[in-house]
Amino acid sequence: MPDTLEQRIARLEALRDIDALIVDLSRAFDAGPSAEMLRPLFTDDATFRIDRYGMLSGGDAIAREVAGNADRGFRWTLHYLVSPKVELASSCDHAAVEFMLWEVATSASGRAYWIGGRYVAMARKSGPAWQFAVLELQADLISHYPDGWGEKPDALADA
Repeated sequence: MPDTLEQRIARLEALRDIDALIVDLSRAFDAGPSAEMLRPLFTDDATFRIDRYGMLSGGDAIAREVAGNADRGFRWTLHYLVSPKVELASSCDHAAVEFMLWEVATSASGRAYWIGGRYVAMARKSGPAWQFAVLELQADLISHYPDGWGEKPDALADA
């Protein structure tokens, strides 16, 4: 039986909300990272596996530990989270999500890095908002860039 118009609209709204969740994640990572921006993006019982580097459990711990990583991990990042693939449950209340990562970063020691890979996630609708219940970074590339990042030129002709 074909979906009703209401079901189709609910599905489109859920897909749009999950896209916004991914965008909010990149902005929270790049804002310091910001514990205040990260916390609403994760369920209370969420898990975040960071490749082979560790596992964080609980929304509060994820926000706190990711934000605290700036002092010992990456102090500056620019995340590009692209090509989301969302497999939405027919109930429109949870979804399997995968998206690609391309990132430039500066470590706490001042070294520049290129980072690439993918995130694999489970998202759940909690009240009006979507949140990550499971997030896993699968890094394919973490490479030091010895030249480091330069300042923006005063004019593009100087580039």
